[in-house]
Amino acid sequence: MDYRVLPLRDLPRTQALSSKTFKPPPLDGSMTIAELYDWHLQNTPEHPLFVFADDSGRNHTILWPEVVRAVHGAGRRIRSMVSPGTDTSICPEVPCTVAILCAADTITYYTMMIGIVRAGHTAFPISPRNSPAAIAHLLKAADVKILIVGREKNFQTLAEASLSLVKENKPSTHIIPAFEDLYLPDSEKNFVPLSYRKPDLNEASIILHSSGSTAFPKAIPWNHYQILHIAVFPWFGGRDVTGYRLSCHAIPMFHGMGMMLTNWTCSSGLVLACFDPRTPSTPNPSTVLKGVVDTKARVAFSPPAFIWSRDPESVAILQGLDGVMFGGGPLDQGVGDALTAQGVTLCTSYGCTECGCFNKVFPTDVGKDWDYYEMSEVVEAEFLPDGNGNYELVVKPGPWMLPSVFNTTINGVPAYATGDLVTPHPTKPNFWKIFGRADDQIMHSTGEKTNPGPLENILNQDPFVQSAIMFGRGKFNAGVLIDPAPAYKFDPADVAALTDFRQKVWPSIEKMNQYAPQHSRIFKEMILVSKPSKPFTYTAKLTPRRQAILKGYAEEMEKLYESVDESTQPDFIPPTNWDLVHALHFVRTVVKAVLNVTPGDDDDIFQCGCDSLQATWIRNTLLNALRKSSNLDVRRIPINFIYENPSISALARFLSQVSPSSLLLTNKELVSRKVKDMEALVEKYSANFPSHVSANAPLAEIGIVVLLTGTTGGLGTALLVKLVESPSVSRVYALNRKSSTNILLRQKEAFAIRGLDDNILNSKKLVLLEGDFVDTRLGLDEDLYTEIQSTITHIIHNAYTVNFNLALPSFEPNIAGLRHLICLALSSPRASPPRLLFTSSIGVVRNCTVDGPVKEDYVDATSAVGAGYSESKWVCEQILAVAVKETPLKPIVVRIGQMTGSSTNGYWNPKEWVPTLFKSSVNIGYLPNVTGTISWLPVEVAAAAILEMCDAPNQVLHLAHPNPIAWSALVNPASEALHLQLVPYSRWLSKLESNESVDNAVGKEENSVLQLQEFFRSFSSTAMVDTENGAGEASVGEAMGLKKLDLQEAVKISPSLKNCAPLDFEEAKKWLSSWGLV
Repeated sequence: MDYRVLPLRDLPRTQALSSKTFKPPPLDGSMTIAELYDWHLQNTPEHPLFVFADDSGRNHTILWPEVVRAVHGAGRRIRSMVSPGTDTSICPEVPCTVAILCAADTITYYTMMIGIVRAGHTAFPISPRNSPAAIAHLLKAADVKILIVGREKNFQTLAEASLSLVKENKPSTHIIPAFEDLYLPDSEKNFVPLSYRKPDLNEASIILHSSGSTAFPKAIPWNHYQILHIAVFPWFGGRDVTGYRLSCHAIPMFHGMGMMLTNWTCSSGLVLACFDPRTPSTPNPSTVLKGVVDTKARVAFSPPAFIWSRDPESVAILQGLDGVMFGGGPLDQGVGDALTAQGVTLCTSYGCTECGCFNKVFPTDVGKDWDYYEMSEVVEAEFLPDGNGNYELVVKPGPWMLPSVFNTTINGVPAYATGDLVTPHPTKPNFWKIFGRADDQIMHSTGEKTNPGPLENILNQDPFVQSAIMFGRGKFNAGVLIDPAPAYKFDPADVAALTDFRQKVWPSIEKMNQYAPQHSRIFKEMILVSKPSKPFTYTAKLTPRRQAILKGYAEEMEKLYESVDESTQPDFIPPTNWDLVHALHFVRTVVKAVLNVTPGDDDDIFQCGCDSLQATWIRNTLLNALRKSSNLDVRRIPINFIYENPSISALARFLSQVSPSSLLLTNKELVSRKVKDMEALVEKYSANFPSHVSANAPLAEIGIVVLLTGTTGGLGTALLVKLVESPSVSRVYALNRKSSTNILLRQKEAFAIRGLDDNILNSKKLVLLEGDFVDTRLGLDEDLYTEIQSTITHIIHNAYTVNFNLALPSFEPNIAGLRHLICLALSSPRASPPRLLFTSSIGVVRNCTVDGPVKEDYVDATSAVGAGYSESKWVCEQILAVAVKETPLKPIVVRIGQMTGSSTNGYWNPKEWVPTLFKSSVNIGYLPNVTGTISWLPVEVAAAAILEMCDAPNQVLHLAHPNPIAWSALVNPASEALHLQLVPYSRWLSKLESNESVDNAVGKEENSVLQLQEFFRSFSSTAMVDTENGAGEASVGEAMGLKKLDLQEAVKISPSLKNCAPLDFEEAKKWLSSWGLV
């Protein structure tokens, strides 16, 4: 399909508003770039295109007519190269590709580029930073006929090596002319215009190439129509840049940024400040800054490496500019912040070879948000959420930007998915920060992601480091592979040298760890160093070829993980005596070192920021110390003892009491201990409820006012939509935990990934709040708390930490949060306290031994024992049961079974067990066939039912599908759609647990299979899971051994639940699609 828009639409009047020397050419698409240059020959006699300073600092300008005459001369040379001996006045009938392989001065390179296009051919600037193999690949891919080579020996050697790899249709080579050969003193007198054949706008004008970070670089053609889009880009910028002197001293003309400048100058009258072409200089921070000063540039365009100088005089130069535009790579956050604090205006320039520039150029007011860019209005952008607060930028064809490559579709329209992740500004609409590459994201076995770019950039500032690449895909924690700077290279087989190098770079690692999320922290043992026998390979941008390097070091990385699994922190000497005093001192030392904070001995380390990676490190260190200093078989110690003893004092007590006999604690004793802990928390948080005192005067009726907690998950978003849409609800307070990301952005992302219309968030009845459930006033200011206290009629408490690894003590903040909501309800001035509905879990009845479905009533503590999550939910239920007896509060506990994904687009959190089961099955080639039914309830039906239950007289209600279907009704058609064999559950589990299968599962599919393996393993003991054909399923109860919930009372209360249609495979197709399986 032709997405061109001709004539081009009228441009905003932003350029040449007051210039006396530059008149904008026709930019309606009636002229090609080559014709626009000819137009300037006649109409722009006094306006400069280039300015440079000689050795004495005196400025020289080159006006447009002189440049255009030199372009014609260059074009005549090109025609002679392509067709030697023929009349150069004759236009070529068919264009060919002419490549340039050199690093000539800006003016000469620029002139040759436009000269090739003016001659009727296609220009292809090739970076001389490419390897000979990569250059040979590009020459063949673009069918290059002529290769213009730099005059220096190194370029000629590179060309020879490259051409030796081209076996057929080898291009002829020519030396690039010197500046003096093109800019002749009598050019005006002897000028003869070059003939011209107007090309079809679909013909290639220029070819650029990608950086080739994962494979050979790709040749990407830009046709004449797309080049016109590039030309008009400054017209959508922030300043009138006509006559502006832009320093391009640091910009290589073979880069895409150089190509853009050849077109921006033509449309806007921008003046390029560059080095003297007669005595070219090598760009470095010193020469570039001198060039900026000598040419009196107002704006500098530079890669990040040339921006920073700690010399106050150099910073003063940057302060005097209208702006410093940088691109091609990230600028260190600390460097950018420091320069901005000193008054330097930094402007992020962001684009890609396939589309062009995305940011609004030459902005007027950047402020301190230098690391954000404003998206240009020329970009028809779609932002696809990644589920972690970031978005992938996708570009659709529009009237001012037409991608050169299409690789996806958006609503049936071809588009280009950049693979770049960007993060929205928390308060400024249309401002974005570059987060990293989607394909560079490291997905760990926990499902957490590491974004390596910013972290590697911190390490790359270290003088001992040439480049660093983080790794850890499918692994529990991250590592880093470092290529030492040339002066510090060594063989890492030398253990002493490796230890010394790790120590040298450790300050930079610590700096990086301060910036990194906890799951991305690097431990000293996870530093890998490049081998002399396996040197890093680099792209044309001098960035390491990430995927090729990671593939080459796969064996070394795997061995590192194997050694670390058995290792401990080497700096800790285990105690000789494991009594409580010595154990306490040792545990305190280990925890402090790993967490880098000093929690109190009785503080929950998980509430102090300890994550699963750090917990593993603490566990390994303690177990290895115990093993080395005693004869104890530590394999008999429960693997989750850190979670079961989540404080320094608890861990010390546990270790001091460990003995061969203590490890044989019976299951009955273990359950008894857990029950005591659960009951103790009930007693603690149900003591001394406040009295309810209603107001003396009746309160004004304002309709239903709801405080809803936890609105960014699947059920929370569905509840929020239904509450805001309900005409009987006058106000909704949506309370969520505080986060580094603005709550509105989080809520919008939650809507976006589920295909929901976020316009509902603009409703005047909705108040989005962030708070702290541990705080007695929920983290809200006094006026707001009082407002909620006096107006709410209902509380729906849906916010809760979901982590099946944590033990009961780590859920105490959630339990405290419920108590604070109870106190809020009881402090209401209304005649009766607001109704409080608590969303509990089917996990509370996990061990229930009753025959048949579990009744809608409270259960004893043993029913919930097993996971801290279900145990804590039971505690909450019991606190509410006490509140019923001791206060006028009438709470409702709703135990929720398994819910499905969004009915809109099928989105179902991929970390849950059902998505994990299917994604893992695709990796291993089998689906489990089990007996029983499934009562999974659509999340929208669950939300509707909960709202219908808010005023129920019942204390406990259940929520599951009232019309269950057989497991086989979904799994059988899924096996056909996914081309997977159905096998008994035991065989499926065996395949999943094999090392190869697990590696595949976490390496190929970014899921949490390792985290849920114990969950799947627990099903293997149930009698009903194994089957060859699924016969008789409906009679044996819920599949996977889950408890069946009695719904007798629930369906009386909720019409939505009672009338819920059975699930079918059409609905399941949406889930499979959302997981990327179909």
